[in-house]
Amino acid sequence: MQEDKNLNKLFPKNKKKYRGLFFILGLETQNERFLLGVIRKNTIVQMGTFSKGLNKSEKKSLMEAIRKHDNNTSNKTIRTEPGICVEIYFKTIEENQLIDPTFHSFHLKLNWKECTWDRLILDNTQVQITHPDKMIWDHHNINKENFISYLIHISPFILPFLENRALTTIRYPNGIYNESFYQKNCPDYAPNFIRTAEKDDINYIICNDLSTLLWLGNQLAIEYHVPFQTINRENPLEIVFDLDPPDRDAFHLAIKAATEMKKIFDTFEIESYPKLSGNKGIQIHIPIKDSSLTYDKTRIFTEFIARYLVERHPQYFTIERLKKNRGNKLYIDYVQHAQGKTIICPYSTRGRDRPTVATPLYWDEVNKNLKVEKYDIPFVLKRLTTHECPFHDFFEQDNSNLIDIIGSLEEKSTS
Repeated sequence: MQEDKNLNKLFPKNKKKYRGLFFILGLETQNERFLLGVIRKNTIVQMGTFSKGLNKSEKKSLMEAIRKHDNNTSNKTIRTEPGICVEIYFKTIEENQLIDPTFHSFHLKLNWKECTWDRLILDNTQVQITHPDKMIWDHHNINKENFISYLIHISPFILPFLENRALTTIRYPNGIYNESFYQKNCPDYAPNFIRTAEKDDINYIICNDLSTLLWLGNQLAIEYHVPFQTINRENPLEIVFDLDPPDRDAFHLAIKAATEMKKIFDTFEIESYPKLSGNKGIQIHIPIKDSSLTYDKTRIFTEFIARYLVERHPQYFTIERLKKNRGNKLYIDYVQHAQGKTIICPYSTRGRDRPTVATPLYWDEVNKNLKVEKYDIPFVLKRLTTHECPFHDFFEQDNSNLIDIIGSLEEKSTS
């Protein structure tokens, strides 16, 4: 599964060993290797086998216990019901299998149901989760533990879009139905492993790794907003159009605007990527090769696209900045794509009445059946077990023809 492939990246190979709690699932009789498992999404997943680390007495006791509770024996394998828990050290995980696992100790008082994938992740980060039962979305029964679990599973997909960007978060210390606030400056109490970068007298957090993401999650940072450029560059690495309907009931206008844009981009042979904002609109991302365009150059392109759509469909779209003057039209926000501005990060949750997610989409999903409410935390996690992330090749795109397109637009504007 695509999710398995990405989650394995949570344990990169390095000099240190990882550790985790697993339960015994049986014994391979020919080579005397013990089967290990964890619980992942309420399902028992076998994580490989081990034999190293046990002394003769421990090995004998474990084999006797397995044979005593033999549940299903084949010629080569004795299966047993989960019950015996062990701590294992390992180098990494590949395709759901522990690499170089070594026995460390028994945990005979531990309930085997506590040996979970999420705990395995948390045991190998530098973050201690506090108040896991605190409710975030009361009406949907999602507490902090559920939210942290979401961040764990989504981390391989969200971290590439957070990497080396000056992060702005919105925190909801007491759940999304209570007071919230923007946070740009890294607080003084942040642990030493939190990386920062100073820009415009603000000490921004840089979220490049799982430990930082989980620390932010433990602070109940629910929304993650990023600029269009990295901390070490002045030029954007993407163009983003924000399609903002007047209200949620007018979401069909965002669908229409997005599909009209897609026609233009296809004509120009531009690779574009739609995503739900997680609120009431749609955003279109266009990767830029090697940050090769300045903001002034991209403004020529974004303004052209926005004005063209308004001219073609004045009854539906507007570029009027004042809300009171927009009426019932969708606002094509091209001004937001500028230095110092931010956009909601792909896969960020939103502080709304439902646990919606700023979800990347395939273009064929942008149709009249698209519903923002459907794309919440549980649905997005399930979706990624069966579908590849629509943004999986985002950073591989060239779009070098943008340079020529913008050059042509400049020539026309001066002629």
